[in-house]
Amino acid sequence: MTTPPVLSVQDLRVEIAGQPVVDGVTFDIAAGETLAVVGESGCGKSMASLGIIRLLPDVARQTTGQVMLEGARIDTLPERRMNGLRGARIGMIFQEPVASLDPLMPVGKQIAEALALDGAVPTAEVQPRMLEMLERVGIDRPELRARQYPFELSGGMCQRIMIAMTMIRRPVLLIADEPTTALDVTIQKQILDLMAKMRHDTGAAVMLITHDMGVVAESADRVAVMYAGRVVETGPVAQVFARPRHPYTTMLLRTIPRLDGTRKVPLPAIPGAVPDIRSWPKGCRFNTRCPLATEQCRSAVPLLEPSGSPGHASACWNRDRIETELAP
Repeated sequence: MTTPPVLSVQDLRVEIAGQPVVDGVTFDIAAGETLAVVGESGCGKSMASLGIIRLLPDVARQTTGQVMLEGARIDTLPERRMNGLRGARIGMIFQEPVASLDPLMPVGKQIAEALALDGAVPTAEVQPRMLEMLERVGIDRPELRARQYPFELSGGMCQRIMIAMTMIRRPVLLIADEPTTALDVTIQKQILDLMAKMRHDTGAAVMLITHDMGVVAESADRVAVMYAGRVVETGPVAQVFARPRHPYTTMLLRTIPRLDGTRKVPLPAIPGAVPDIRSWPKGCRFNTRCPLATEQCRSAVPLLEPSGSPGHASACWNRDRIETELAP
């Protein structure tokens, strides 16, 4: 019998005031795998994650689709049962670690409370396991740090605390929403390496939300590229980077800085901006910014279809023109 993916999202649609902000999103994540969901601000990637864990803002609602966790549907669960899954089976790391922590409680107590939440761990074991987890995430002098408050710690250390708090209950799914955005480059790499170690140690599936293709290259096994609420390309990272099959992906890859000194011109920018949800373009939603756009692109929606290599798919009417006319 085939083991189901840890997370399976099928045709997820989230609307605000009748307008789709997440429009037919579909993907799977297997145990021990990292899927990066990448795109510009406003593309719907964070809203998709909030839809998955049922923490949508009051103005938003899921209108179609289903979300499965380890083969069981969770988008229709009663709120009490869903609340039990959050933290225990599904962990979430946000991009502002200091804002995510309670400013009035020592960080060690916050981790201990997360561990003791469902009463499964004997009281005598909570403190030792909390200190052990602090060591595992690279916190020096854990006994001292456990007594400190978030404002006494750096942003990178607070993110380590968030990872400790999330992973101490060994969730099967970790959703990390821009976990390194507010950190400097050196600390970013340390946090990404720590997340990779935690994934390896626990076998968790990871949904990594980012706008940075460099982070995708460093940390993900597969990538789903989102634009204006839709997934426009998905596949193994190596294949997507070597042979992108959507113009938007190609143009995103152009924005990655090169370290070999071969680029003699400034980094190119993608012209325009992600359109407002109140006025999505007809057809392919990238057509207003795409140099390959045709009348077909402006009138008909391309489906996400296989694009050569196994597991690689894109939604583009002109995918066969990309290599010759729009090389990254």
